[in-house]
Amino acid sequence: MEISLWLDSYDDIFSDFDSRNYQKRRISEDFLDELKASIKYRNDKQEALVLLLPKELRKAEIEREIISGLKEQFHSRYDTYANKMRKISRKGYALVIAGIVTMLVDSYISFKGYRSYPMTILHVLLEPAGWFLIWNGLDSLLYDYRTVAKDVSFYNAARHMNVHFRDF
Repeated sequence: MEISLWLDSYDDIFSDFDSRNYQKRRISEDFLDELKASIKYRNDKQEALVLLLPKELRKAEIEREIISGLKEQFHSRYDTYANKMRKISRKGYALVIAGIVTMLVDSYISFKGYRSYPMTILHVLLEPAGWFLIWNGLDSLLYDYRTVAKDVSFYNAARHMNVHFRDF
């Protein structure tokens, strides 16, 4: 299966604010949004990205540069988001474990029945700290991770697509 996107010029792919050559230019957020929307509503695996351009505007050497630059950016962004996803996962699990350990220490203090003033203060500090750590860790694992996982999925699909140009 393939995804086709209509272009008025090669510049539709890239950010208006980036003046570097086609191989180094940043991809436009509008282009990425359109590509994400196109992939999102298709259940089957997309094998090709076809960029449709008027025949009189096409230049083979520029297209090779653009294809190379797109593939490079898709790979780079995939790596960036995959690393971010791993960091979020490690952070989330670390916070949950720290919260559980904090709650276990607090439970031990309560179980032993220490009644001194410093132990009471420690109990007052540890109980909300434990809950805070657990909830922040779960928030990170359940929400932040899912958000980044969508980007990882998109860039994984994009980096495996064959990109080519066609006349319209």
